[in-house]
Parts: sequence; structure tokens; C-alpha cells
Amino acid sequence: MGNTISYCDPSVEEKKWEEEDAAAAKRQSERNTGSEVGKPCCQGKSKGKEEEKEQVGKGEGEEATMAGKSVASKKELLGVCKEACDVLSVFVRELYHSLSGDAGKLKEDKSVFTIADGIVQETLKTHLFGGGKFEAVVGEEDDASIQLDLAPYKVDDLVVPDKYNASIETVKERLASLGRTIDPAAFRDLTIFIDPIDGTREFYTKLGEQCTICIGFARGGLPVAGVVYRPVPNPATYALGCAEEKVAESVLDSTGEPPVRGLLTTNGSISPFISSLMAHLEYERVKSGGAGNKMLMVLEGKGSAYIQDRGVSRWDTCGAQAILEANGGVLAKLSAFAESGKLESYQYRESKANLDFVSGLSNITPYNSYKKDVPKGTKAVDLEDVKPYSNLCGLFAVNTTDPAVLETYHKAILAAKAENNLAFD
Repeated sequence: MGNTISYCDPSVEEKKWEEEDAAAAKRQSERNTGSEVGKPCCQGKSKGKEEEKEQVGKGEGEEATMAGKSVASKKELLGVCKEACDVLSVFVRELYHSLSGDAGKLKEDKSVFTIADGIVQETLKTHLFGGGKFEAVVGEEDDASIQLDLAPYKVDDLVVPDKYNASIETVKERLASLGRTIDPAAFRDLTIFIDPIDGTREFYTKLGEQCTICIGFARGGLPVAGVVYRPVPNPATYALGCAEEKVAESVLDSTGEPPVRGLLTTNGSISPFISSLMAHLEYERVKSGGAGNKMLMVLEGKGSAYIQDRGVSRWDTCGAQAILEANGGVLAKLSAFAESGKLESYQYRESKANLDFVSGLSNITPYNSYKKDVPKGTKAVDLEDVKPYSNLCGLFAVNTTDPAVLETYHKAILAAKAENNLAFD
């Protein structure tokens, strides 16, 4: 089955802080012209942490970029989202570099992640996307209680340390400024799905380069545009795309090497089906965290495919699906593809019930159900058994729609399935 390859950067703490994009006008110019997929990140000048903290306070740039212009196309909307992620990345790195990385302080580090996750979502939902400009906004942390109106700020029962107040105020102001550029009537048919920081374990265990901010836009239940952005690396890496407007822009971590013949998997355990599939494809196992990050790795050629018989959620895949489709790829339900070779999308709508539920297909787990103390291997048979936004049917993601390539994957999946059933857990 080959060797195991892991992509992580243990020296990230030693990297010097890089300069943020030189000026707002330059960012706008780059956004309009776009970048080639797989193009290596451009490097800026080094600077210290204090200088970067000052940079986040320079709010005039965002208003200047859109001066006299209302954002009404999805290309422009994605550009605004990318600028918002630029702002958020400085704050996220500030919290990330405060992590101890000490196993004995894991509880404290998890609390830092919870604060970062909550604040990123709340500022995106309220300050960037607020005001009724969209059909709906769905976020991973919608069940959390987040108070950012007045200090002391709180995320659930966690009080945000005062030392972050100035950065939070700046993020709120700059995202609100960007939000005011969005046409209030142009996107009312779009539903937004947000994962504020995808890659929970990777963040608090100091593998932050594998974390992403995921923003996806869906219309009629299907993804149409998205941004997936790695906020911890400096400079950050990202991809954005919208197939219907022929937009595919990225600054990615390309190795320049031939694409790896490998299957992207979680850093943790994998199912017997996935092990069998790798053997039939003769693929290496490429470990990495975060669903959004693995989608970017598909574009970077660090793995040939991301196939998973275990579930993530709609906010993990909405933006990623739109980006893969804009680059000529696909993200679909594994269950449908395994059954017939059909490429079937999940449904991306605001809903109180899971729109893709199939009775008896998936196992009940702590990730896809609110039920507690359910014996392992118990199948979900009632709609009430599962959370509304859980992806219960697995994932099939590749950067191609070539029928011959898809048929190769389908045959390998059938062969692996004959040896080990798909877990769907």
C-alpha cells in the first residue's frame, strides 16, 4: 500500500511574520486579475509581531478598494470575502501564537480555539454578511452564545482576555466597512455556509497550517461560489471560485513536483474500506487535517483524491465544492457514486431537518447526532436521529471530471466495497 506521507510544518513557530498585502489598491488589482491555480505564494518582507498587530488597525484600505462601487457580482463578493479573511488571519494568528502546545495545558489551548472559532463566525455573520442581504447565513457555531457588543466579550462561558479587545474591535470595524460595499439586493437568493475555523484538533495541537476558514454560497440548494482560506501560514494561502462567472483564483502552496499518487485522509484512524480502496488504487496514504485544507491539497497536487466514508458537515464542503467545480473538478456524495457512478451533490439550504437523510445508511455518532450514549454501530433510521447539516453519505472529491478517470475510481470503489462495507460513520 506504500508509505504514509504527512504534510505539516513543524517549524511554523520559527517563521518570521510576513508583511500583509502592501496596499489595499494592490489587493484589489490582484483580485481583479486573478492568480493561476497552483502558483506558489509570493513572499513579502519580514516584520515583527507588533508591526503586524498595528497593520490590522489600518482600516482605510478596505473602504478605498470599493470606493464608489457596489459589490454586485459573485467575483466581487468573493474578493470581499478574501479581504475579510486577510483581516481575520491577523487576529487568528495572534491567538494561535498564544497557544502553549503543552499537552498539560490542553484545556487552556482548547479554550483559545473556542474563542477564535466563535469570534471569526460572529464577525463574519454580523459585520460582513449582516443586514438581511442574503437568503440565510448558516454557521457551524450557530448554537454558541457569542457576545461581542460590549467588553468583556464572551464566547459561551469563556470570557475573552482583555488583551484581545483592541484586535476584536478592529476586526469588527473593518469587516463592517467591507460589508457596507455589498449590494443589499444583489445576493438575496444566496445562502451562506460558514466554518469559521475548520480543523479543530489541528488548531489546538499546533498544526494550524492545516486549518481553514470556509465560506460557501449556495443558490437553489447547490454551491455556486466559495472561498477556502488558510489563515495561519504567513503569507496565507487560499482558493476562491465561481464556475458560472468563470472565476478560479488561488495562491497555493505548490511544491512544483509531479502530483502525488495518494489518497488524502484524516490524521486519525481510517475505515477498513478506505484501506482497501488505497490498495486497489495503489495509492499512498496522505495524512492531513481539515476538510477544507484537503480540498486545497487536491488543487495543489499533494493528493489525487479526497474520498471519505465518514461524515463532515455542509459548512465544510459548500465553498470547497464550488471551488473544485470552478477548477474542473467535482465534490459529490460517495454513496451515490459508489452505487452507480452518479455525481450527486448534497443539498445546501437552511433547514431544521437533514435534506440528504437516507434511513439505515449511516451510523449514529457524536458528530452527526444530538443523541447521547448510543451503542457504536447503531444505524440512523429516523430523521430525528441526525443533525440537519451533517454530510451522512460520505465524500468523493477529485480535480477532474474525465469519464475515464472517474470510471477507474468507480471500479476501485466497487472492489474495495466487496471486501469492506463503507462505514458511513
